[in-house]
Amino acid sequence: MEFHCWGISHKSTSLEVREKFAFNKEKIDEIIANLKSVTPFENGVFLSTCNRTEFYSFCERTQIKNFDSHLEQLVGKNIGLRKNDQYLFSKNEAFKHLLRVMTGIDSMIVGEPDIFGQVKKSFQNSKSFNYLGSDLELIFSRAINLAKDIRSETSLSKNPLSIASLVENRILEQDKSPVLLIGAGNVGKALIKRLNQKKYEIELFNRTDINVDGISSRPLGEVSNEIKNYQIVVIAAASETPFFASEEVKDNCLIFDLAIPRNLPSGFVTKAGKTILTLDELSGMVAENLKGRESAVKDAENLISSNAEKEFLKLQNRKTINAVQKKFREEQSDIKLKAIKKAREKLSEGDEINDVIEELADEIASKNAFHVSKILDDSISSKNRG
Repeated sequence: MEFHCWGISHKSTSLEVREKFAFNKEKIDEIIANLKSVTPFENGVFLSTCNRTEFYSFCERTQIKNFDSHLEQLVGKNIGLRKNDQYLFSKNEAFKHLLRVMTGIDSMIVGEPDIFGQVKKSFQNSKSFNYLGSDLELIFSRAINLAKDIRSETSLSKNPLSIASLVENRILEQDKSPVLLIGAGNVGKALIKRLNQKKYEIELFNRTDINVDGISSRPLGEVSNEIKNYQIVVIAAASETPFFASEEVKDNCLIFDLAIPRNLPSGFVTKAGKTILTLDELSGMVAENLKGRESAVKDAENLISSNAEKEFLKLQNRKTINAVQKKFREEQSDIKLKAIKKAREKLSEGDEINDVIEELADEIASKNAFHVSKILDDSISSKNRG
């Protein structure tokens, strides 16, 4: 078995495809539990964000290349992924990809810091389900430390952009109008703090009562009554149904639909004649973001290229050593039990105790030496075949 990564992301698929993979925490937990119990994958880390869905595992390549079929069965619906929508990395390339993801250079918003925490959370989630395995835990633990070092050694961590910062920049281009914000998740909280610093008036609506940076939330059910009073609306919460109807929205309203899946129906723009920006519409701003961060991305890529292969080889060697140690312990235990049994038989037959002890020690030492030599030979042969 080798280390593999299956996935889709903003680089390989459209928003229409990605939003089919929008899973809340409860659904992700259900998927992990079922991956563990009803699929051939003995270990794994399942990552699901607004811009990517990935699965990392030590498994057979023939198994993970059809991961989309397993996922369809687990979620109970036909996702209809094309082969071109998906990617598959193996061994060292999978490790490099994990580092690119964690450093943020593979993100839609280059260098954004949120993905690092999201990967760590996915790693911890698998750990809580006892679904890691020693090899996968070793890989991710090393990747977390390496990605942290790479971010600190480059300018990626300096003034990082995020979805919240891009939305803020676009809002600042408008007249200073009050903002209606739906959702107090990570994006919502970050946006509130940014707009508060600019002295914007913010009305927050959330499923549960919450106070963010001095802003108290109101119930979601009140959105439709209040939205007509706002020129700027930010949707940062998921819902199976729209939070408001097109006729309730003010003329010339700027709406950020950041939900995955999108909250507003596809015909909303035509019917309401409003400006709606989704995550993919923000990609124009991302192009400008990349221009200013090309040097940092290049530095990060160089660090990944120069370190990944060396670190992955170390991890592979550690994996081999762990396997050898495990096999040796098992062989040693077997040798010990057989030698003790033989010694007891000789004692029961009346042999001298000193002779039995000496013969016992010689036999254990001889067999241990033989098995150590055999295990090392097997390990070298296996490595050469690989």
